[in-house]
Amino acid sequence: MTLTRTGAKVAALGAAAALVLAACGGGDDGGGGQSQAPTGTKGGTLNVLMIADFEHLDPQRSYVSSALNFGVRLLTRTLTAYKSVEGPAGSEILPDLAEDLGTGSNDNKTWTFKLRQGLKYEDGSPITCEDIKYGVERSFSDQITAGPQYAKQYLAGNASTYKGPYVDPAGLDSIKCDGDKSITFELNRSLGDFNYTVSMPTFSPVPKAKDTNIKYDDRPFSSGPYKIESYVRDKSLVLVRNENWDPKTDPIRKAYPDKIVATFGLDAIVIDQRIQQDSGEDQTAIQLDTQIQGENLDAFLNDATLKPRIVSGLDGFTRYLAINTTKVKDVNVRKAIQLAINKETYRAARGGDQAGDYATSMITTALKSHKAFKDRDTDNPQGDPAKAAALLGGAAAKSIALKIDFANSGSGPKAAAAFKEALERVPAFAVTLNPINPDVYYDTVGKTATQNELTLAGWGPDWPSGSSVIPPLFDGKQIVPEGNQNFAQLNDPDVQAALEAANKETDLTKQAKLWGDLDEMITVDKAAYVPLIWGKTNAISGSKVKGIYLHAFYGELDMAALSVA
Repeated sequence: MTLTRTGAKVAALGAAAALVLAACGGGDDGGGGQSQAPTGTKGGTLNVLMIADFEHLDPQRSYVSSALNFGVRLLTRTLTAYKSVEGPAGSEILPDLAEDLGTGSNDNKTWTFKLRQGLKYEDGSPITCEDIKYGVERSFSDQITAGPQYAKQYLAGNASTYKGPYVDPAGLDSIKCDGDKSITFELNRSLGDFNYTVSMPTFSPVPKAKDTNIKYDDRPFSSGPYKIESYVRDKSLVLVRNENWDPKTDPIRKAYPDKIVATFGLDAIVIDQRIQQDSGEDQTAIQLDTQIQGENLDAFLNDATLKPRIVSGLDGFTRYLAINTTKVKDVNVRKAIQLAINKETYRAARGGDQAGDYATSMITTALKSHKAFKDRDTDNPQGDPAKAAALLGGAAAKSIALKIDFANSGSGPKAAAAFKEALERVPAFAVTLNPINPDVYYDTVGKTATQNELTLAGWGPDWPSGSSVIPPLFDGKQIVPEGNQNFAQLNDPDVQAALEAANKETDLTKQAKLWGDLDEMITVDKAAYVPLIWGKTNAISGSKVKGIYLHAFYGELDMAALSVA
């Protein structure tokens, strides 16, 4: 997954070992034995200060880290979910709607999950197996865009032609319910880590009677500890307790605050200042879709009085500049872009060395599938415009127009300006900037027909495997007209053949190597993107917010663990 506006996602260190254990399939941990003991205080109001509204709260459309953290931890439950604990263990999954981590059979092409009993929606009605099945089915509709494509990619049977329940109410034949005792998925390939896949909100329940199609974004029906009291798009969202949520059925969510109020449309610097000053309601405030801004980093991090309220850590996201291969068709032009980009000025725009380490690949060093290779023909983070110009034919090269898509908030404008300056050191490049409102950024650049030559993005793995990095970003079969995540729009026969080989490999160690090799092919040979930084996150909270830590999957403050004093 996971797209990001802020680059806030902690590296899942040590998660590879957990993945291998979980991939063996089976096992019933009882549902509660591994959850963190409650340490917070019940009551009060948690305030969430944000730059922009969530692009989507509809679980089948959510694919940005802040929306996942907010929605999956507070409103929506999934078959499995990440632990609510500090440190690397947070990248491990627990049963959620399921009471076990699933049993793989038929060479891991069949997965069955036992379902918990006593699960209820906000109105007290039962959560059923059919609701989970229906939730997955609606993700196949052309109207329910922007979410992850794993269900379409992995499910067998009629999944390859199915158009969703609004067109075909007969549904998917690859998902079967045994009453409300269990749910079974038939896959088109062997997947030892499918129990991680079902932690994605695509596999959340939606009762058919409550489905309002695209309007479900405005009022998803809660299966989690909170429900929506009021929602004014681009202004505010208020959550109150779901009195029908039973904590005995939920080993993950703590649900300490009585109310959670999100305020949208705030300037990132203003958010920093308000939480720094720690006055009134801001004493119980956090920042979610942003972090401490670059110009404030040194001052905040060196202020002893602020230190207890700041959490910092490595970030599992790779920040990158995607090169639209349908518009920049010449591979030498793409390689010249790679050479020209100045990673130093980009990182400076985000706060310098506290913002991250220079990246050379899409797969981060935290994953077993990471491969160390040289991403461009220079070791200088400032780039080499002379080599870029020579690759294009020097001063005789004709003007090449490039437009950069970027989110018009936080460090986005400064980063885009740094790209323009770096690229225009090469005489052939003429660069214009295309600022986009952050609350519709990924929806906008996800429209393949109108996406421009260069797109600034961030990506973190949906689970600790290259299978959740390379395929969603570079598989030509996953390119869709809307909700596209292959921002390079790469559909290359060499890449497709290598993807097919990697997907068929059932030995996870061998598969990891194949993902690393693919990363190198896409970066070096195809020049489909420019890796920029492997990020770090620095987040500040109010003095009365307790339970602050960077969650190992979301890379933000864990919304499931926060309380207010």
